[in-house]
Amino acid sequence: MLAIVGPNGSGKTTLLKILAGLIRPSTGRVRIECDGRELSTEERRTAVGWSGPDLAFYSELSAEENLAFFRRVAGVPPKRQDVRERLDAVGLGTAEGPVEHFSTGMKQRLRIAFSLLFEPAVLLLDEPCSGLDGQGRKAVARFAASAGQRGPVVVAATELSELPPADRVLQLGILDT
Repeated sequence: MLAIVGPNGSGKTTLLKILAGLIRPSTGRVRIECDGRELSTEERRTAVGWSGPDLAFYSELSAEENLAFFRRVAGVPPKRQDVRERLDAVGLGTAEGPVEHFSTGMKQRLRIAFSLLFEPAVLLLDEPCSGLDGQGRKAVARFAASAGQRGPVVVAATELSELPPADRVLQLGILDT
């Protein structure tokens, strides 16, 4: 697990979005390999799990409906059992009603469930513990450790204390001009 820490504006979110394939780098390119071969853009959609603070859901849909929708968009059949397992894993298995009625912590748990939706080979979590209580933070540490058994996990926050224990730390800063 790699922890990326740094002040606001240092590029943590931008770096994670580039790694996830959500935005393009201004120069260079990112390659993600699994089993010795580079993944195509299409394969990255399900091989890379991403969660960030600006990940939004359809407020009028339930958690289950949101995750099923995102599976369909990715071209993966929305198996109810798979969606329920992800919600159970983050403590939202009994959550009912539209997402608009969720607390901040519940929405954050839903973001984590979204990142785990396809059992990704690579997991990228931006501010994963934001808005979570102690129990939620412990759950994030468990998910990250479990995902680390399958492949790389990259977590980012402004302070190292906000993240689960990491094997390595990358400190970003802001250059004075």
